[in-house]
Amino acid sequence: MSEFLIGIDISFTRNNVDVIGRVVKAYPNTVIVEITQDDAEKIESPSTLTVVNHKNYRILTSPIVN
Repeated sequence: MSEFLIGIDISFTRNNVDVIGRVVKAYPNTVIVEITQDDAEKIESPSTLTVVNHKNYRILTSPIVN
C-alpha cells in the first residue's frame, strides 16, 4: 500500500504552520515529504525533506494510474 503514496500531495501542520508537500518515500508508519525551502524555514526544518506520520496528514491529490 505504501508504494501507492509516492507522488501524492499531502498537507500537514507542524509548529502551527500548515504545510503542503509531495511524498517521495513511504514506510509502514511514515512518509518522507519534500516541501518548499520557504516552508522548511517556517517550520524550522534544516532540510526540504521531512518525515510525517501517517496519522498526521491529509491526502490532497491522487496519482493517475494507467
